[in-house]
Amino acid sequence: MELNAGFRILLYALLVITSTVGVAFVVFSWLLYRFNRKYGHLPCPRPTSFFFGHLSHINAVSKKMDMQTLTLMHQWMRDLGPVYCIRFILQPMVICSNPPTVKKVCLDSRHLKPRALYDFFYSVFGQRFLGLGLVSQVNHEKWHTRRALLNPAFNRKYLMQMMDHFDESATRLRDHLMPLADDKTLVRMLEHFNNVTLDVIAKVGFDMDINAVENSDCPFPSAIALALQGMDATFKNPLLMVDPRSKARQYRRSVRDAVKLVRNIGQDCIEKRREAKKKGEELPKDILTCILQAEDDVGNGEKIETADLIDEFGTFFVAGQETTSNLLAFTLLEIGRHKDVAKRLKDEVDEVLGSKSIIEHSDLTKLEYMSRVFKETMRLNPPVSGASRELASDVQSCGYVIPKGASVLFLSYLTSRLEEYFDDPLLFNPDRFIPTDETPRHFFAYFPFAIGQRNCIGQQLALIEAKVILAKLLQSFDFRLEQSQRHIIVSQVTNKPIDGCKNYISLRD
Repeated sequence: MELNAGFRILLYALLVITSTVGVAFVVFSWLLYRFNRKYGHLPCPRPTSFFFGHLSHINAVSKKMDMQTLTLMHQWMRDLGPVYCIRFILQPMVICSNPPTVKKVCLDSRHLKPRALYDFFYSVFGQRFLGLGLVSQVNHEKWHTRRALLNPAFNRKYLMQMMDHFDESATRLRDHLMPLADDKTLVRMLEHFNNVTLDVIAKVGFDMDINAVENSDCPFPSAIALALQGMDATFKNPLLMVDPRSKARQYRRSVRDAVKLVRNIGQDCIEKRREAKKKGEELPKDILTCILQAEDDVGNGEKIETADLIDEFGTFFVAGQETTSNLLAFTLLEIGRHKDVAKRLKDEVDEVLGSKSIIEHSDLTKLEYMSRVFKETMRLNPPVSGASRELASDVQSCGYVIPKGASVLFLSYLTSRLEEYFDDPLLFNPDRFIPTDETPRHFFAYFPFAIGQRNCIGQQLALIEAKVILAKLLQSFDFRLEQSQRHIIVSQVTNKPIDGCKNYISLRD
């Protein structure tokens, strides 16, 4: 009797499981049918998984590292044309590399950032990270109000007042690298660029002396890196959020702790500054002070909530530190591969700066070739992949109708490789950016800082910072790429060079 009862329970359990799986399969198949009805008219690469769509293929490419994800996207563009659709489980993503469509969509504020994508920025494993900061806010009106409040802090004239901070951080990096400049010690420059740009944004943004360049025990760089890694991991593998295994639970806990560390430091900094302002104390000239003063200038008596300011704190470090360090690493990679470019850069630095110990803002405008080198580096190696929008209406592009509600991804990596807009597009040629009186034909094919109203608020800060750091280093050092350094872009929220930009450093003659 007991055996029969146990058998009936087992049979019932199997029936429930089978029915649940069957219903889930039917629901999934129905949703997939709806997906195909809406997007089936668009070209689509053959998915490698019925359930995961193209996600498993992209993850496999990322793990192998023998082919970068962006190269796969480029190959699909060459095979399918400038408009095609891929599927992440049931989430469609239309990839569009047609510059006229970039212009049409990105200059129209009705097309918003897709909420499904930027939910990954809001929190990581349930812990609020970038929240509703400038990058992740999808409500246009709320974003516009916040952007207007923050704009004065990123004005070129305001940033010029902080040139001494840029120069001091660059000098600290140069001095830190001096003992390694023996042409024998292998140096992963991306790590050093991460540290110096972290120091810059901490000081310029929040008057914080992190000194990550010299302090190897500083927990802040690793916390930022782990938080970003967690964002990337959840995007590429959503099941990681519910994985019950001990290793996955431990990883989620470590990422949440890293996010808490970043936000707690931000909260402490913001609360102390507000208290100092309330007491009438003299405030440092930095971005945070400018924001708090702008609150008073608005005149409506409203203050930014502390949690929202912490969102901006995290956003500044991710967008202002990670992308600039990647740009510097990619630039060093390119000049290591192109000796003629390296020579012209050094000649320009010698002519403009000579042996000057302090770089001034007036020097930066004279570094014209360096500006072109940065532009060409970002064309071929964009630190940020591109821009995304959720369509508010149907959009015609290249003979196809991209339906209302579609999430569209415009990849600068793809449009910057179009022969219609760039002569010999795979050639590294900074002189293609020599200014002319004509409107450049590549205007909507090249957008490393995004495009339209939602362009990057910190692009001036990034370029000032990058110029000062690179010029300071080229005054003192020669860089030689290690032979095993590969030229592969790793996409992890931002784009960075694989292998950490390995170099040997020597003192200039």
